[in-house]
Amino acid sequence: MPFRPILIGLVAATVLGAAGFAFYTGVTQEKTAPAVQRAPVSFELAADQFRGFSMLSNTPPVPMIEMHNEAGQSVTFDQFKGKVVLFNLWATWCPPCIREMPDLNALQEDYAGQDFLVVPVASGKQGKEEPAEFLRVRGYDALTTYYDPHSQFLRTFDLETLPTTFVLDRNGVMRGGAVGMVEWRSERAKAVIDALLAEQS
Repeated sequence: MPFRPILIGLVAATVLGAAGFAFYTGVTQEKTAPAVQRAPVSFELAADQFRGFSMLSNTPPVPMIEMHNEAGQSVTFDQFKGKVVLFNLWATWCPPCIREMPDLNALQEDYAGQDFLVVPVASGKQGKEEPAEFLRVRGYDALTTYYDPHSQFLRTFDLETLPTTFVLDRNGVMRGGAVGMVEWRSERAKAVIDALLAEQS
């Protein structure tokens, strides 16, 4: 049975539907404090201070939907357990996805050598460029794209908006996310990632 809980604090009150995916109604407005120090903070506090990002009140495991990698091999998110994962649904025809991609590439570079992985998943039909070629031509070499050609993730979440991004902890549990473009390389985004990296699996 489909559910349509509301993702609080997102632009234009975007609705995020998912099986049991209800978001907290906590305030997600950016605080007016000056520079953010990346001292360790709790995930809850970091999420509260990251504009456009909301925690999931029910923390479901990421669906084990089969996608395929650039070599055409079948992959599920089981492969990434043990890492904090930023799971980004995107498409080559999507302008905000394109604007977001340089930050996602840089974010992966910033966390090189750590248990963190950006997992872009090209959803549905694409534009004129093939997604892997799209990344290589633009020099986004830190990223490897995956493919969900039938938009199974979007269908499961009852969503139509790209980009949509979720953050998963080391156990593959969906802890929060954003519908639409946000500043993933900001200090506030990194505070969310650092908090999950600091948690014990």
